[in-house]
Amino acid sequence: MSTFHTLETGRRGLSAGQASLSTTGHNIANANTKGYSRQQVNTSSAASLEVWTSQGKGQLGTGVSVDSVMRVRDRFLDQQYRGHTAELAEWQTKSEALGNVETILGEPGENGLNASMGRLWSAWQDLESDPSNAAVQAVVKERAQAFADVAKTIDRSMGDLKVELTDRTAAAQTEAQTLISRIEELNKHISQNGAQANDLRDARDAAVDELSQLMDIKVTEKADGSYALALASNNQPVKSGEPVELQAAGGKLGGLGQSLTTVENYQQKINTAVTEFAQANGNVFETTSPAGELSVATDAPLELPKGLDEDVKNVQADFRAIVSGLGAEGQTAGYAVSAQEQLIVSTENRRQAVTGVSLDEEMSNLVKFQHAYNAAARLVSTTDEMLDTIINRMAAR
Repeated sequence: MSTFHTLETGRRGLSAGQASLSTTGHNIANANTKGYSRQQVNTSSAASLEVWTSQGKGQLGTGVSVDSVMRVRDRFLDQQYRGHTAELAEWQTKSEALGNVETILGEPGENGLNASMGRLWSAWQDLESDPSNAAVQAVVKERAQAFADVAKTIDRSMGDLKVELTDRTAAAQTEAQTLISRIEELNKHISQNGAQANDLRDARDAAVDELSQLMDIKVTEKADGSYALALASNNQPVKSGEPVELQAAGGKLGGLGQSLTTVENYQQKINTAVTEFAQANGNVFETTSPAGELSVATDAPLELPKGLDEDVKNVQADFRAIVSGLGAEGQTAGYAVSAQEQLIVSTENRRQAVTGVSLDEEMSNLVKFQHAYNAAARLVSTTDEMLDTIINRMAAR
């Protein structure tokens, strides 16, 4: 056995210590970097040498081997976090849209549609007591015009909300395509650089986390290290340049698609209630449908509609049911948002416990690896002294 064997063993110890110290420093430097995963050096005992001993063949250790520098991740927690993120984004989007509809209706309130119905009905009752009173007739027409103005404002605001949701959907689709393209580009680099492309993998996981806010995705890692993305709801592959079906997307995109449908449904229900109320008020309205084109007959003499009281009560009851349903949906969405927020906090805490950098732990590792490096250096210097003895002091005089 050569004396240089011990020198090689020390060299390997120095290499392992240097790699561990460098990785620890990298962790410390990125302790506050968003999306960074803690890295660790994986080592194993190097292949042994076969030697003969007095008791037969044996093995002599050759030091340590640096096998890999890997990220510390938990794929299960990653998938859980992304699923909860998609759910939260979907419910937040729906809750916001429902809140906007509630704001547009302004119910209950003095300036809402239900109050305008009540004031016009009250004016009709005054006219019933004095049908020939021109002043009371003028009040009926004024109240009818006020109702028409409220109905038009609501219809216009609902239309504006639909336009806003459509624009936000287009923007979210563009953002999703940008993220998908980035993930595909990172896939190529990771496939080329092998399994230990840790920082590239962190960048890709950060992009996947962002994408999970826009759609509910399932991630499968291939043998070459690249990610295959698919919608969690129907396994539809997610690729750049290919459209995603909103109703199956989940996440913010799914929430926007559902919100647009919800707003359209409520606009239709409100238009139906406005039309029925206008028709119940006889000839005071020239046009009764759609709500956005409601107009008052300013010159025609008013005739008290038959069955007005019953018709108005029915329309108001239907409208109150619409408002109640809207409030219930908004409350459900609010509860869902709160529940998902708690789940995300819990999951993220568990995920960070695995993948996050603990400065206390890293400082402890720093001292441990420093001692190991110093010991390996001492082994090298001791071996050097041994070699000096053999080479320089045992020479023939």
